[in-house]
Amino acid sequence: MTDRSKRRLDLAKVRVIGPPEIVDQVVDAITTALPSADPSRPYPSRHNSGHVRVYLEVAPE
Repeated sequence: MTDRSKRRLDLAKVRVIGPPEIVDQVVDAITTALPSADPSRPYPSRHNSGHVRVYLEVAPE
């Protein structure tokens, strides 16, 4: 089985970018509504030094 065939087909990938405190609030809201959501750690934004980006893999409940 290849890595490609192991991918879950029931996931949506979401990227949240903005000021750290707003991103935290949005990620908290998403993970509260969808407990299976799996957020990454915050990464610095490539376009705005004051922003961060977080990636989430989200599956419908």
